[in-house]
Formats: sequence, C-alpha cells, structure tokens
Amino acid sequence: MFIINRIVFILNSIAILALLATYAAPYISPDLLWPVAFLGLAFPAVVLLNVLFIIYWLIFFNMKFLFSLAVIVIGWSHITKFVQLNAKKFEQKQENSINVVTFNARYFGLFDGKRDEDVEIFSEKLDKLSPDLLCIQELSNISVPDSSIAFSAFKKKFEKYNRVNIKLQKGRWLCDNIGILTKFPVIHKGVVEHDMSSGNYTIFADVVAHGDTLRIIATHLQSIKFERREYEAVKDIKLENDAEKVDAYKSIISKMKYAFLMRAKQTDSIADFIAKSPYKIIVCGDFNDSPLSYAYRTIKGEMKDAFTEAGSGLGRTYVGAMPSFRIDYILGDNRFTFYNYYAKAFDFSDHKMVSCSIKIK
Repeated sequence: MFIINRIVFILNSIAILALLATYAAPYISPDLLWPVAFLGLAFPAVVLLNVLFIIYWLIFFNMKFLFSLAVIVIGWSHITKFVQLNAKKFEQKQENSINVVTFNARYFGLFDGKRDEDVEIFSEKLDKLSPDLLCIQELSNISVPDSSIAFSAFKKKFEKYNRVNIKLQKGRWLCDNIGILTKFPVIHKGVVEHDMSSGNYTIFADVVAHGDTLRIIATHLQSIKFERREYEAVKDIKLENDAEKVDAYKSIISKMKYAFLMRAKQTDSIADFIAKSPYKIIVCGDFNDSPLSYAYRTIKGEMKDAFTEAGSGLGRTYVGAMPSFRIDYILGDNRFTFYNYYAKAFDFSDHKMVSCSIKIK
C-alpha cells in the first residue's frame, strides 16, 4: 500500500502543478507564449482530477488531501466563472434597466439542415425576453439565403429595431458576421477592429437609454474553423499511428494556435478601445474562448460578468461537437446591477442564446 500511495502522491503532485499552471493562462498573452492558452481549456478537467485525488486521500483518512484542496481554494475565483449558485431573479423588469440578448445564430442552421426545428420555442423565448438590445453573430450574409422559418420569425420581430452593421438590400438582411439591434436611438456607431485576413468583427454603437449614453460593443473573436474531419478526430481519439488521424490532429493544433494569436491581437485592440470610452460599457458576444483565457480577462477588466453576477449552474454556452465551454458573454460596467441571467439552446445553433437584465442606474 505504501508503494501505491507513493505513486498516487507523485501523480497528485503533477495534477497540482498542472492546476497551478492553468491559473497563469489568463495573464499571459498568446502572442508571447501561445501554448499557455491550452492550459485555460484544460482547467475544468484538471480541477476534476484534483477532486478525485482529494476523494482518494479521504477514503484512506490521509491528510495529503489538503494539498489539492489548498490549490483549489487558491483558484476558487476561477471556478466560480464556470459554476454559479447565486441566481438573482426578479419577476418584473426593474426601473432604469434594459433586457440584453447575445446569440450566435449559426445562420439559423442553414448549413447543416436544421432550418426549422425549435422555431416556435425560439419565437416564444424572444417574446418573453423582449430584448431592448440584441447582439447577433452569424445572422446572414451574401452567400446565405434568409429564407428559413427561424430567420423569417427573427426578422419579423426585429424589423423595427435600429440596426447597426445590418443592411437591407433587395428585401434581404445582410450582415458582415455581427450586428446590433436595439430599441434605443443610436447616436454613433463604427468598427472597433477588423483584420481583413479574418471574417471576424468587433463593432460598437452609442445608444441613449433611460437618459444615459451607453457604448455597446459587440464582438465575435477569431473562430477556429474546424472542418468535419477535425471534429470527427476529436470525437474518436485514437493513439495508434493512423496517418489520417495524425494529420487531423496536427491541423487542429495549427488552427487553434492561429486562433489564439488572432484573438490576442483582437483582444488588445478591444481593451484599448474600452479604456478610451467616454461612456459606460456593455460588451456582448462570442469570444470563442473560455473564462480562463487571456481574451476574457483582458476584455472584462474591471467590468462585471452577467453569469457570475446572476447566473446559476454550469455556465456552458457552446453546445457543439467540441468540448463545451462558456464562450458567449455579457459584460458591463461595474456600477450596473445584473439579474435574470438565462441561457437557452436551440437545434439550429451550436451556441446557446444568452440573456440578462441590467439595471444601469
């Protein structure tokens, strides 16, 4: 038994060091050391591994469980970005508050034959949420017809909203990857950043809400853009020397590296833009990165996170083929109060629609 415990302690020590290493991920730009970005993705699994070691030592009444427990406690603030139990809800809309929704619609399923599922539920949820502000990613573009039932329902509900980066052309709504729709007057708008080598954008709109001017920043940070063979390789991981699988794994690493580096540049531009804002900020969008990432920490800064303020349960918002994380966010000025956080999945998208109410005064 002594030898077994010795081996377990060595493995436990490695798990502890790995967990400590994940804590560094948000503070190191992938531009400086890109492999560190992978640590943030590994965080949930490494935490779980340390919990299993705690259970092992407790079974044998061994005080070594304190080592893993101490490291978990040190990083507790990171854990609360993934799991929350403090749902803050109100039945009625609070005075001087706005309902906010962000959603990566994945072109309403037009690319994978899921055009019309969940349309009735989708419409009902939009009616119930009654958003004053909606940030949408992957809405429509020149190559995708806007003829699905889900898109038609969406378009009808928001046709009278003020639109930023969404234009009407020959009866069609066209959008360069991302758009803002709002009930509030828009007094200024523009592009925060866009690299021509990327299809991803960050835009902004200054709106007047409840007598205050807010700067809304909508972002869709660099996507990884996996292909079918790469999704299949991840779902069916094999260690044998299969040339086709090895090639797919190399492609996965290469694409993730590129995405990490691009997101670092986009993140720095957004953070600089936020720092210069004369108005209170709300940031919505698909960061394509976990809460333990350089992108999340740098953009969030001193702002509040809707999920950590008012969410409950597991915070995952990506529900596609890859491992599921919370990658869709609503952030806001630290003077705001957040309540009624909600996330809902629909068959036509690989992201959940995320909403919350924000009391701005």
